[in-house]
Amino acid sequence: MLGITVGYHRMLTHDGFRASGWLRGLILICGCTSFETDPATWAAMHIKHHAHSDEDDDPHSPLHGFWHAHMGWLFTPSNYLDAQQYAPHLLQDRVVMFVSRTWFIWAFLGLIIPGLIGGWTGFVWGGLVRLFLVSHVTYSVNSICHTFGKRHFETTDESRNEWIVGLLAFGEGWHNNHHAFPRNAFHGMRWWQFDLSGLIIRSLERVGLVWDVQRVSPETEHAQRTRMQSMRDGVGNMRLAAMSSLAAMRDEIASLRDRVLPEQALSDAQWAQCEAFRIEVVRKLDAMRLSIAASAHIKRQKLLQYQKDAQKLYHECKQRWSLATLSASR
Repeated sequence: MLGITVGYHRMLTHDGFRASGWLRGLILICGCTSFETDPATWAAMHIKHHAHSDEDDDPHSPLHGFWHAHMGWLFTPSNYLDAQQYAPHLLQDRVVMFVSRTWFIWAFLGLIIPGLIGGWTGFVWGGLVRLFLVSHVTYSVNSICHTFGKRHFETTDESRNEWIVGLLAFGEGWHNNHHAFPRNAFHGMRWWQFDLSGLIIRSLERVGLVWDVQRVSPETEHAQRTRMQSMRDGVGNMRLAAMSSLAAMRDEIASLRDRVLPEQALSDAQWAQCEAFRIEVVRKLDAMRLSIAASAHIKRQKLLQYQKDAQKLYHECKQRWSLATLSASR
């Protein structure tokens, strides 16, 4: 478990601290024994998660259902990203690439060694049961910690702090803290937020085995709150403007139809085609409005994309209907 939380996640994906090559390799090999794919692919998936957290492109967001966030996403091949797209810097890291190319060996050793030590009992409890528990605790960060719990920081997603997952996942359950400060090596940011992974990192730092450990100062925390409040206010205004704009465009399309499409000039078939297209466009505009209304933390880029898509639909309507009228007049 620590190989995932300390190695794959805080060290590799978020560069929360630095370590020598042998220690990095050892921690990543420990992560491989959890059977959660190779470190380069894992990091690429997680970087994409942060880039699109709780949006359509998020590999494991509860937006697509709690089951999808917990385990369903594992059965979507496109979620297993090539590191070239989201983590190209890792391709130049010899330690990371060595462990990534050989990860199956370390993964199976994580099953074989307990069996050699304890026989069938060791294989079942130290191998299979361990994998089951570690996997579901890890998956709970994606599902539970984006659905239940408290939010101590404003973020652009639904990340939450859940103390039970915080204990079971060695500190990963303080997930809202993590999304507010991704590079912070310590997810438990209050004295009562127990973070075993953070304690391990702090211990390694004290004996000089890791360095450049990333921390969040009170000034940085205050700046984050101020920045997010300003962003929330700005996005809130954009949300209202986008909702109003989409409603106005819906009405404008109906008006445009009456202006551009004289019903008497079209055959019944032509009119039916134009009307079907209008209904489809209105359906898409309504879907955009519903998406905006339902999203608790919609991002500025998404709102801008909706406005751009709506304009495109409007111009497509105008072009199609003008061509239909021109064709009917010949």
